[in-house]
Amino acid sequence: PQPAPSLPPPQVSRSVSAPVAPSPVPTPGLAKRMKKSKQPLQVTKDLGRWKPADDLLLINAVLQTNDLTSVHLGVKFSCRFTLREIQERWYALLYDPIISKLACQAMRQLHPEAIAAIQSKVLFSKAEEQLLSKVGSTSQPTLDTFQELLHKHPDIFYPSRTAKALQLHWQLMKQYYLLGDQT
Repeated sequence: PQPAPSLPPPQVSRSVSAPVAPSPVPTPGLAKRMKKSKQPLQVTKDLGRWKPADDLLLINAVLQTNDLTSVHLGVKFSCRFTLREIQERWYALLYDPIISKLACQAMRQLHPEAIAAIQSKVLFSKAEEQLLSKVGSTSQPTLDTFQELLHKHPDIFYPSRTAKALQLHWQLMKQYYLLGDQT
């Protein structure tokens, strides 16, 4: 057998480094105060941009679509949020007890008319759109057609959906060739 090739010994540089001064160790009381002061800043920073209406819209939209990217692309919030901000807010609502509690308290104080307006903006789920796509593009569906669809499938449609809302969404789907009998 041949001997394994030997590698040259590693080169070690002998540069002189300046001694590093030890950092001052804060007193235990100061460290606690610093840690406590950071968390409320984060909570209040989030509360400034995220309105209770935004939180309610986010929750309902995610429950409908199960997709944060769709929510980012399809929901109009009170201000522009990046996908990352939406993801961070969703996780904060789920897992941060302080933010979750404050957001729930604020959403409970929304006026019933504001809640109804928010619920009317909720995205359509894939299942809802599948049912709507079965209404033919050449048919002339009336409000009764969509009311019947609501009655036949109450488990599929979002509770606040109306026949008029279904008709308007169906017309959009027809306009963009998303119905089952369109190519």
